[in-house]
Amino acid sequence: MSGKQPPGTSYVQFTRDRLLRQRAAAFSKLNESIPKNENQWQEAREVHRFATPEDVHRTVLSLVQDGQGEFLPEDLRRLIYIAVCCVEHSENEAEAYRKYRSRVHAKDDLGELTIRNYMSLVRGLVALTDELYPRLQHRIFEVTLLYAPLTLGALGHYKQAPDQFKSSFPTAAIAPEVQASLPLYLPFIVATRHPEHPYETVCRALGTNILGKEEYFKFVSVLQRGGTGRYDPVRDQWLPVTIPNLAGFKPFEIPESIQQIIAQAGKQQDDPVSQDIPGAIIFRFRWSRDHQKVVDRVIDILVS
Repeated sequence: MSGKQPPGTSYVQFTRDRLLRQRAAAFSKLNESIPKNENQWQEAREVHRFATPEDVHRTVLSLVQDGQGEFLPEDLRRLIYIAVCCVEHSENEAEAYRKYRSRVHAKDDLGELTIRNYMSLVRGLVALTDELYPRLQHRIFEVTLLYAPLTLGALGHYKQAPDQFKSSFPTAAIAPEVQASLPLYLPFIVATRHPEHPYETVCRALGTNILGKEEYFKFVSVLQRGGTGRYDPVRDQWLPVTIPNLAGFKPFEIPESIQQIIAQAGKQQDDPVSQDIPGAIIFRFRWSRDHQKVVDRVIDILVS
């Protein structure tokens, strides 16, 4: 349909109809971007390189270290710059406007009122994700920053129709997962990119306090470790891959022949039975003949 006003239609009606069409299109794109089940979540993470521990660390690092934003999608880069502007605006308004224009390579005619409107849109998005956090936890930050459309027009529609935005996200039971160790909470990203601003100042400027300073310190700690080690989703901890040898003890090496039996035993596991453990997805498998063979061989070596 053309953007021209049809004959016999009032300007008010024409404008309202166009706004409704634009809003419907914006929410249609939002719905298409939101994973609806676990398979779609994993597919989205594969596409956006947020599936493995290495992917998660690499993506978060690009969000907090990419000073010029050359490796970030344009809309996500602008969103972060606007969030930074919110923080700087709380300390020095004129300097905040100047820095924002410089970051986005805008001309001086980008007015202060326009920038303030941008800040209002970002604060509105932060408020919406805060409301959804109890239901989706870290996933609401992930889907918003990495998967959802973040054009200025889309942000405006989200703010104008908050209930429609919130209803777009299905509720799901979330098991512990590596993505939870580095949540894409916007204040975390801003505070890490700009450590000259205290974390409390960042949260206050963005109008959020859903995750406190303790969670921020944990985020920084995990990020600084560089994704090394192995993530334990049950305990929500990163563990070292190797354990240092204890003084006075000789390491026990399992012979290659037994390791091959162990590998074969893993393929023979069957009869999985789900265990009812809150916050974890755990299955118990039947003990195979090869498992018993491995145990017998290892005991023989230990006592020989």
